[in-house]
Amino acid sequence: MSGHILVTGGAGCIGSDLAEALLNRGCQVTVLDNLSSGKWVHIVDLMRRPGFQFIEGDLLDLATLDEAMHGVEMVYHLAANPDVKFAPGDPTDKDLRQNTLCTYNVLESMRRHGVRRLAFSSTSAIYGICERQPIAEDQAPHPISLYGATKLGCEAMIGAFQNLFDMDCWIFRFANVVGPKVRKRGRTVIGDFIDKLRRDPSRLQILGDGRQAKSYLLAEECVAAMLFAVDHAPRGLNTFNLGCPDSLSVTRIAEMVAAAMGLGGVQYEYTGGEGGWPGDVPRFRLDVTAINRLGWSARYNSEEAVALAIEASLISSRDHQGADILEAACRP
Repeated sequence: MSGHILVTGGAGCIGSDLAEALLNRGCQVTVLDNLSSGKWVHIVDLMRRPGFQFIEGDLLDLATLDEAMHGVEMVYHLAANPDVKFAPGDPTDKDLRQNTLCTYNVLESMRRHGVRRLAFSSTSAIYGICERQPIAEDQAPHPISLYGATKLGCEAMIGAFQNLFDMDCWIFRFANVVGPKVRKRGRTVIGDFIDKLRRDPSRLQILGDGRQAKSYLLAEECVAAMLFAVDHAPRGLNTFNLGCPDSLSVTRIAEMVAAAMGLGGVQYEYTGGEGGWPGDVPRFRLDVTAINRLGWSARYNSEEAVALAIEASLISSRDHQGADILEAACRP
């Protein structure tokens, strides 16, 4: 695959790795990101690369989106609300606007510009709570979060556009993606535990009962899987679970973080309940037979992926004030 590629959300944790991988393949890459959660520091090195263009803008702004779509041959649509959690007081239309409406705008702009290839980052949250595990792509979805529900709506729209306008589309339902860039406070369990233990090495509050168990995947492997599927899957509409065929408990992750930080005797304090927050799916294990049958499989299982992410996060992490200073220094 070569040509001109648009990556929405390309200043994010996964999007910036994807943009770099596409540049390494010889593609011309345009990144469109409003930097609400993506960071300039993620793409500052890419700005020096030939064939790279960055547009700061919002997908709700149709004029900016049309500008970015000019001359594009394929879109990787990763831009979305990155916070799965819904907290009291949050606007209930945030996921609708940032997930569903933005995805419609991308699809409509593609239609107007004659762009017929789309890869979309969906989520395992569309499945909701499933008694049958592992969860295959053909299992009926029952999302229990606004995030999962709006991502499922995006998938339905993509399917309709694909059918009506002769598009080739790849939908990827991610496991929990981990890596050194995925560090925002409260967004990932690894970053949350590291931050809490730096503040108080003697105790660690764990949301829920600690028995939540989910599939994890390294960000670099997530990117590799997407690129492989786009290269090898047939034309039309394709849907793949991306992850490992196992799962890892929250308590086990807490033990791994504490050990990596050289801490012993940490007291774990559980908030109780099956899920960590309203809308949290306490347990899921993905069936990845489809992507494996295509010819790709993860090199690392969930525990190995988390261990590598913990190590990388501890090496690269800074306190939030230092990260903000670095981000400000990188901005033009």
